[in-house]
Amino acid sequence: MISKLRAARSRGVTLVELVVFIVIVGIAAFALLQSFGSLLPRSPTGAQLTQASQLAQERMELILGQRNVLGYTNAINLDPCIVGPAPAVCTNTFGYAVSSAGTTPAPAAPPAGPTAWNGNPTTEYKLITVTVSLSGTQLAQEYAVLANY
Repeated sequence: MISKLRAARSRGVTLVELVVFIVIVGIAAFALLQSFGSLLPRSPTGAQLTQASQLAQERMELILGQRNVLGYTNAINLDPCIVGPAPAVCTNTFGYAVSSAGTTPAPAAPPAGPTAWNGNPTTEYKLITVTVSLSGTQLAQEYAVLANY
Protein backbone atom coordinates (compact mmCIF):
# COMPACT_ATOMS: atom_id res chain seq x y z
CA MET A 1 0.00 0.00 0.00
CA ILE A 2 2.83 2.36 0.83
CA SER A 3 4.49 1.88 -2.57
CA LYS A 4 1.24 2.88 -4.33
CA LEU A 5 1.09 6.16 -2.37
CA ARG A 6 4.70 7.01 -3.24
CA ALA A 7 4.08 6.32 -6.94
CA ALA A 8 0.96 8.53 -6.88
CA ARG A 9 2.88 11.42 -5.28
CA SER A 10 5.78 11.25 -7.76
CA ARG A 11 3.53 11.55 -10.82
CA GLY A 12 2.34 15.15 -10.40
CA VAL A 13 3.83 18.64 -10.19
CA THR A 14 4.02 20.31 -6.83
CA LEU A 15 2.65 23.75 -6.17
CA VAL A 16 6.17 25.11 -5.53
CA GLU A 17 7.41 23.84 -8.91
CA LEU A 18 4.42 25.42 -10.64
CA VAL A 19 4.98 28.80 -8.95
CA VAL A 20 8.71 28.76 -9.86
CA PHE A 21 7.83 27.95 -13.48
CA ILE A 22 5.30 30.82 -13.65
CA VAL A 23 7.83 33.27 -12.19
CA ILE A 24 10.55 32.26 -14.67
CA VAL A 25 8.20 32.48 -17.67
CA GLY A 26 6.92 35.84 -16.44
CA ILE A 27 10.44 37.28 -16.17
CA ALA A 28 11.34 35.98 -19.65
CA ALA A 29 8.15 37.44 -21.16
CA PHE A 30 8.80 40.80 -19.51
CA ALA A 31 12.36 40.92 -20.89
CA LEU A 32 11.15 39.97 -24.37
CA LEU A 33 8.43 42.64 -24.38
CA GLN A 34 10.92 45.26 -23.17
CA SER A 35 13.24 44.51 -26.11
CA PHE A 36 10.34 44.74 -28.57
CA GLY A 37 9.22 47.98 -26.99
CA SER A 38 12.59 49.60 -27.58
CA LEU A 39 12.74 48.42 -31.23
CA LEU A 40 9.25 49.32 -32.41
CA PRO A 41 9.54 53.13 -32.30
CA ARG A 42 12.59 52.99 -34.60
CA SER A 43 11.13 50.57 -37.15
CA PRO A 44 9.58 51.93 -40.36
CA THR A 45 5.82 52.17 -40.65
CA GLY A 46 3.79 50.47 -43.33
CA ALA A 47 3.26 53.81 -45.05
CA GLN A 48 7.01 54.44 -45.18
CA LEU A 49 7.65 50.99 -46.65
CA THR A 50 4.93 51.51 -49.26
CA GLN A 51 6.28 54.94 -50.19
CA ALA A 52 9.82 53.55 -50.48
CA SER A 53 8.64 50.69 -52.71
CA GLN A 54 6.81 53.12 -54.97
CA LEU A 55 9.87 55.38 -55.22
CA ALA A 56 12.07 52.40 -56.14
CA GLN A 57 9.58 51.27 -58.81
CA GLU A 58 9.32 54.78 -60.27
CA ARG A 59 13.10 55.15 -60.53
CA MET A 60 13.46 51.68 -62.08
CA GLU A 61 10.76 52.44 -64.65
CA LEU A 62 12.52 55.70 -65.49
CA ILE A 63 15.83 53.86 -65.99
CA LEU A 64 14.21 51.15 -68.11
CA GLY A 65 12.49 53.84 -70.20
CA GLN A 66 15.86 55.49 -70.77
CA ARG A 67 17.21 52.14 -71.94
CA ASN A 68 14.36 51.81 -74.43
CA VAL A 69 15.06 55.31 -75.81
CA LEU A 70 18.87 55.32 -75.73
CA GLY A 71 19.55 51.63 -76.30
CA TYR A 72 21.98 49.32 -74.56
CA THR A 73 25.39 50.87 -74.16
CA ASN A 74 28.02 51.38 -71.52
CA ALA A 75 28.78 54.89 -72.74
CA ILE A 76 25.53 56.49 -71.51
CA ASN A 77 24.29 56.93 -67.97
CA LEU A 78 20.80 55.42 -67.91
CA ASP A 79 19.69 57.21 -64.74
CA PRO A 80 18.52 60.70 -65.74
CA CYS A 81 18.31 61.73 -62.08
CA ILE A 82 22.10 61.65 -61.80
CA VAL A 83 23.24 63.66 -64.82
CA GLY A 84 21.86 66.71 -66.57
CA PRO A 85 18.67 68.50 -65.68
CA ALA A 86 16.68 65.99 -63.65
CA PRO A 87 13.01 65.47 -64.51
CA ALA A 88 10.35 66.38 -61.97
CA VAL A 89 9.93 62.73 -60.93
CA CYS A 90 13.47 62.84 -59.47
CA THR A 91 12.49 65.55 -56.97
CA ASN A 92 12.05 63.99 -53.54
CA THR A 93 10.31 65.95 -50.80
CA PHE A 94 9.80 63.10 -48.31
CA GLY A 95 13.40 62.77 -47.05
CA TYR A 96 14.07 59.43 -48.78
CA ALA A 97 17.44 58.81 -50.45
CA VAL A 98 17.10 57.03 -53.80
CA SER A 99 20.26 55.68 -55.41
CA SER A 100 20.96 53.48 -58.40
CA ALA A 101 23.88 51.20 -59.20
CA GLY A 102 24.90 49.73 -62.52
CA THR A 103 23.55 52.69 -64.50
CA THR A 104 26.77 54.67 -64.74
CA PRO A 105 29.02 54.49 -67.77
CA ALA A 106 31.94 52.08 -67.86
CA PRO A 107 35.20 53.40 -66.42
CA ALA A 108 37.70 55.10 -68.73
CA ALA A 109 39.97 52.03 -68.66
CA PRO A 110 37.68 48.98 -68.71
CA PRO A 111 38.99 45.77 -67.20
CA ALA A 112 40.62 43.33 -69.58
CA GLY A 113 38.07 40.96 -71.06
CA PRO A 114 34.31 40.83 -70.56
CA THR A 115 32.59 41.09 -67.18
CA ALA A 116 31.56 37.81 -65.53
CA TRP A 117 27.80 37.32 -65.33
CA ASN A 118 26.51 34.26 -63.54
CA GLY A 119 29.91 32.61 -63.99
CA ASN A 120 30.01 33.31 -67.73
CA PRO A 121 32.17 36.15 -69.09
CA THR A 122 29.95 38.52 -71.05
CA THR A 123 29.30 42.19 -71.73
CA GLU A 124 25.76 41.58 -72.99
CA TYR A 125 24.04 41.95 -69.62
CA LYS A 126 23.94 44.68 -66.99
CA LEU A 127 22.46 44.45 -63.48
CA ILE A 128 20.61 47.60 -62.37
CA THR A 129 19.91 48.11 -58.67
CA VAL A 130 17.76 50.89 -57.18
CA THR A 131 17.92 51.36 -53.40
CA VAL A 132 15.66 53.57 -51.27
CA SER A 133 16.68 54.46 -47.73
CA LEU A 134 15.41 56.75 -45.00
CA SER A 135 17.72 58.04 -42.25
CA GLY A 136 20.34 55.44 -43.19
CA THR A 137 17.92 52.50 -43.05
CA GLN A 138 17.37 50.63 -46.31
CA LEU A 139 13.64 50.27 -46.91
CA ALA A 140 13.29 48.99 -50.49
CA GLN A 141 15.41 47.63 -53.31
CA GLU A 142 14.57 46.91 -56.96
CA TYR A 143 16.62 44.84 -59.40
CA ALA A 144 16.51 44.59 -63.18
CA VAL A 145 18.74 42.92 -65.74
CA LEU A 146 19.29 44.71 -69.03
CA ALA A 147 20.30 42.71 -72.07
CA ASN A 148 21.88 43.79 -75.32
CA TYR A 149 19.30 42.58 -77.80
